[in-house]
Amino acid sequence: MMDTGIDVPECLNLVFFKKVRSRTKFWQMIGRGTRLCPDLECVDSRNGEYKGKKYFLIFDYCGNFEYFRQHINFIGEGETRTLSELIFIRRIQIIKNLQQADYAEERYQTWRNSLVNICHKQIIDLNPALFKVKLHLRYVEKYKNKKAFYALSECDFGELVKEIAPLVSDMERDELAKRFDNFMYGLMLAQMEGLSGFKKAKKRLIHTAGKLKEKISIDAVRENLSLIQWVESPGFWDGTDILDFEKVRVELRNLIQFIEFRYKPIVVTGLTDTIISEKEGQTLEPETYESYKEKVDHYFLQHVDDVPAVRKLVHNEPLTAKDYKDLENIFTKELGSKEDYSYYFPDQPFGLTVRQIAKMDKKAAEQAFSQFINDNSLNEKQIAFVRKVINYISVNGYMNDTDIFEAPFDKPNDVFSIFSQDDMDSLLRVINGINEKATTYNSKS
Repeated sequence: MMDTGIDVPECLNLVFFKKVRSRTKFWQMIGRGTRLCPDLECVDSRNGEYKGKKYFLIFDYCGNFEYFRQHINFIGEGETRTLSELIFIRRIQIIKNLQQADYAEERYQTWRNSLVNICHKQIIDLNPALFKVKLHLRYVEKYKNKKAFYALSECDFGELVKEIAPLVSDMERDELAKRFDNFMYGLMLAQMEGLSGFKKAKKRLIHTAGKLKEKISIDAVRENLSLIQWVESPGFWDGTDILDFEKVRVELRNLIQFIEFRYKPIVVTGLTDTIISEKEGQTLEPETYESYKEKVDHYFLQHVDDVPAVRKLVHNEPLTAKDYKDLENIFTKELGSKEDYSYYFPDQPFGLTVRQIAKMDKKAAEQAFSQFINDNSLNEKQIAFVRKVINYISVNGYMNDTDIFEAPFDKPNDVFSIFSQDDMDSLLRVINGINEKATTYNSKS
């Protein structure tokens, strides 16, 4: 159950009681046990009493280790989308469809805004400290700005589906209600886009209404009887508006739990807690990733503090010749080749690539601009602009000197309208100085 997105440092035992066929996911699951826990008090026959996790145990009941030893080059099956992910994607599809002229009326746009609010909140609730979120942080930050939803392009839709949807979750406990949401959103999309699956979805909804009619002894069902009967009537389907389907979804979703679904036999198992085999001192295979870029992302996110060059880049400290050489070795020897680097990061200095992945410490960014702020009597608008620059650099690792003339720095006040030429030149010198610490080094050190 603890595969990805969960961090429990106290975990000392991992039990694999299911088959895993994705190598990346397999190592992510093992990673649940590798989290250090310095304050954990432990005791065992080997070490007696001690503090801090020295090792963890893996109980592999389904032969996953053996499988990956036999299938060294196996990439793995495609991941199955979660129910939360499917619902998020369908909401985004509806949001995009509601941009069309056919839905210009205020009632449709009010519904669109409510869907945007739901999806936007799911993105706001993402924890940037989680590894899987860090890998997609650029997209998360983009769509944390609700303005990004004002007019979704095909590119925006693709980013939300590929980069954001796998990260989202919700707190809904009623699984059947969620399944009904997913079904109803699919029915709505089928109607909006004229898909052939609409007829099948129509039969299923009528069947669901018929099953609910058999439960009128339940107060909640009886209170919605008129709506249930309306869904069964031909009149409902003759001139159904998309908002009628939304009303059905909202009113009936909590009633689905009362429908008797096809009986599934209970399977009783009797498991004995016995140790079949035990192995110690066997070295695990090194973690492998499917591409050079994934290896690079993983390495620099995991070594922010223990590699001097990376730590200096994150904290905006000057590099030495040795630091630059270390970075070159990491990129072109340890993780791949010069050709790999040129393919994924063409014409980009090593330091900027590290900054792009590991980001920049916000306090370090603030420190870089402190003298500029202190030496100039900045007004409220100017301070707000500088703060926006600091936030941008801390999230993206660096910025080009032309970025301050483009979005998001062009609104509500662009740089020309609030700074004099001298102040703007001073601001650009600070930005270029931050970049220079990532792209140059002291050849004498």
